[in-house]
Amino acid sequence: MIKFLKRKALQLYVGLLKLTGANDVAVSKAKYYLKNNKPLNLGAPEEFMEKLQWLKLYHYKEEFARYVDKYEVRKFVEERVGEKYLNKIIGVYNNVEDLNYNDFPNQFVLKCTHGSGLNVIVTEKEGFNVKKTNNLLNKYLKEDYSKENQEAIYKGVKPRIIAEYYLSELGEENIIDYKFFCFSGVVKSVWVKTFDKGLYKNCYYDLDWNKINEDEKRNNFLDVDVKKPENFEEMIEVAHQLSKDFLFMRVDLYSIQNKTYFGELTFFPWGGKQRLTVEKFNKEYARLIELPVKNYA
Repeated sequence: MIKFLKRKALQLYVGLLKLTGANDVAVSKAKYYLKNNKPLNLGAPEEFMEKLQWLKLYHYKEEFARYVDKYEVRKFVEERVGEKYLNKIIGVYNNVEDLNYNDFPNQFVLKCTHGSGLNVIVTEKEGFNVKKTNNLLNKYLKEDYSKENQEAIYKGVKPRIIAEYYLSELGEENIIDYKFFCFSGVVKSVWVKTFDKGLYKNCYYDLDWNKINEDEKRNNFLDVDVKKPENFEEMIEVAHQLSKDFLFMRVDLYSIQNKTYFGELTFFPWGGKQRLTVEKFNKEYARLIELPVKNYA
């Protein structure tokens, strides 16, 4: 009961900070404590997520917006590794009134360009609720995603809708997410996420495709073995090329019929709030990031 009341009090405190316009540092510290039950150390960060929080709050600002804009990042990918790694798009739209679903294929994905997770997946066009979809997209378009996890990098990203072809139409029923953890271009591990037994589950693999055991078993730990993609070495190279200019970058890719597709670039997984489930990574990955200045805030 005490833990429950303490958590509720912290949630109210975070809400109060937002309502009163508290700065991003104060809100981030409160959210981090709420998630991990430990203070966020920005003065001398020692853990991976602490360093990501530092980078989020003091380093990666609006000038990096092109890398998180779901449409503009396509230009960067094309320049760096080539157009062949991009999923084809149906179009990009400024508002829902421009969407002409009659011209869309049977399956498609709608993504808002100014945030993460602001998506609508349509697997069967016939009978899908247009009004409900448009209302949800309008809600998304009004959101200031930079305030969701205090990520200034999203400030100034123009809210738009990008329509993409649904990758399962290329022959895969259950698409697997491969999320590469990269440090100045060096890939260290892959976080694999897929649907298993009615739930989305995940686990880490090393670069020799050995599953990395975790210290504590989670309900969403992926017990089943995932076959190593035949194009895995190519995926590593793509991740390297896309991340080599950044202290840390998670490069999200897909492998469909042994062809590599770009997903997105992620500067701050889980908003920098969630410590990694492989405990050793929290310190090990922190050591791979040398922050730009020595006098921490």
